[in-house]
Amino acid sequence: MTVNKTKGRLILQEIKFSQVYERKVHKCNDRAGKITLPFELIGKKVYVVVEPEES
Repeated sequence: MTVNKTKGRLILQEIKFSQVYERKVHKCNDRAGKITLPFELIGKKVYVVVEPEES
C-alpha cells in the first residue's frame, strides 16, 4: 500500500452520500491505526478526512 502524505486544499466534485460517520482512529499496532465502520460498508468506497491540528 502506498500512502502519500500531503496537505493543502482538496476540492471534490459533487458526491451523493447517504450517511456521515465520525470516528476516532485507534492504535492497531506500532505502525498502523484503524477505524471501525458498519459491516454494510465492506467493499464500498469511503473517504477519510483528517482535521488539521489546532495551534
